Amino acid sequence: MQKEILKVVDIADILGCSTKKAYMIVRQDDFPKITIGRGYYIPRPAFESWIKKYTGKEYILY
Repeated sequence: MQKEILKVVDIADILGCSTKKAYMIVRQDDFPKITIGRGYYIPRPAFESWIKKYTGKEYILY
């Protein structure tokens, strides 16, 4: 069963990047997330839509 809510370590694993890079991505204003305190929670459907939006494009980190 797939998780419906992902954490930053899950994003790093899916994207194949470091946890540090995943935090940089998640902190971007246009990245879909729920922030509770200092924690980030990413709904899987929103993350999958984000992936589709940027597939084949360069995602620039600010």
